[in-house]
Amino acid sequence: MPQQYHSNAKTNIHVRSQIQADLSHSNQELALQYSVSGNTISKWKNRETAEDKSSRPIHIEYALSDIETALAVSVRRSSWLPLDEIFEVLLEQNKAISRSSVYRCFVRHDLNKVPIVEKDKAKKFKAYQPGYLHIDVTYLPKFNGKPAYLFVAIDRATRVLFYWVYEDKTAQSTADFFDKCLAFFPFEITHILTDNGLEFSNRLIRSKTGNLCTKPSLLDEKCKGNDIDHRLTPPSSPQTNGMVERVNGTIKTNTILRTKYETREEMEQELVAFLLYYNLYRRHGSLRKELNVKTPFEAVEKWYDLMPEIFKTNPKEFKEKILFLKKKETNSQQQPCET
Repeated sequence: MPQQYHSNAKTNIHVRSQIQADLSHSNQELALQYSVSGNTISKWKNRETAEDKSSRPIHIEYALSDIETALAVSVRRSSWLPLDEIFEVLLEQNKAISRSSVYRCFVRHDLNKVPIVEKDKAKKFKAYQPGYLHIDVTYLPKFNGKPAYLFVAIDRATRVLFYWVYEDKTAQSTADFFDKCLAFFPFEITHILTDNGLEFSNRLIRSKTGNLCTKPSLLDEKCKGNDIDHRLTPPSSPQTNGMVERVNGTIKTNTILRTKYETREEMEQELVAFLLYYNLYRRHGSLRKELNVKTPFEAVEKWYDLMPEIFKTNPKEFKEKILFLKKKETNSQQQPCET
């Protein structure tokens, strides 16, 4: 490969070799002979090679820390999630991270382009229409020693979000939350995806004889009564329900991790405010590009134009429901034994 010289270079490899080989003239004499400075002569005299050194810095300061880089690379290689989704995950950990810094990280590790094999797998993945909910429950701060749990549901296609605060995470609370989901989402719910927690399923409960429980949970009964397919993630693999896991972090980052509340009522008021902001105004980079929408509500409007038959309410009515969403009442019911 030919040597690439700096645009202002006054010497080439041949001249530099002559300078290094000339032992009979002083640096000043050589400088006059080749019309360069004495420092240039001294520089090439002291080097073992006549080629230019790389201008790349010895130590490079990257925007992402080593841990953030390892996380981004690991998630990308294991799931091939879009750039925007991985950026959102990192943004929850460090607000100073930029989208371009994550992209440059992928370029350095040759991960900026999805392999053809992975693209083919993605084509086989069914692109569900609105109505496929990912559901999870996460912890909230305690007030006066009383625990609080946030039940969260997010629609896969539109990214419409809904959540509700409970004092426990029992099967009764799950059933109540599911009823609220049926009333809140503007389209028919066809599928839900949960983990194997006892609040969602009895399928992993074993009797004293070691047999798995065959009695359906309250949520299973609700799903059966509404012709909804309840699917479970593989045991001990929460990453398979990663969509709702990520939005849990987004909710906390924008509420309980940002503000210290004096009362539970203050916390709930801000949670409601963020729910409105998320659904109506927050830009979401993971929405399908062909929809050409930015927010979950815009996605609802677009899907309503495409498939009005799957909707129970129109977008205008749904927006009014979001804007006038009332603060929940405390639910303190206890869960009876289901086994």
